[in-house]
Amino acid sequence: MESFSERLIHLRHSNNLTRQQVRESLNINNVSTYNRWENGSRTPDNETIVRFANFFKVSPMYMLGFSHLMNGEEFLLDVLENIESEDSTEGLKAKYALEEYRKEFTM
Repeated sequence: MESFSERLIHLRHSNNLTRQQVRESLNINNVSTYNRWENGSRTPDNETIVRFANFFKVSPMYMLGFSHLMNGEEFLLDVLENIESEDSTEGLKAKYALEEYRKEFTM
């Protein structure tokens, strides 16, 4: 299971952000506190974890390493993809829903 600090670093890097950019975006003035969060020696309070999750558009459970799914949308897509493989009416509905989603959001 990835830790908060590992997820924070990963999300920061994947968004091509510096530590300073993240701190400024979230109004975190204390440099050493932020550095401790990234090096894993401290974990922020729940309110701050939610602020990070909202900023990176992921779930708090993902930030904490309790879920491999980044957000609810990803969970629904995962479910639809599993249903899509079934040879049934539900599978066809899921396939249609996925096709519509991909048309709408991947252009």
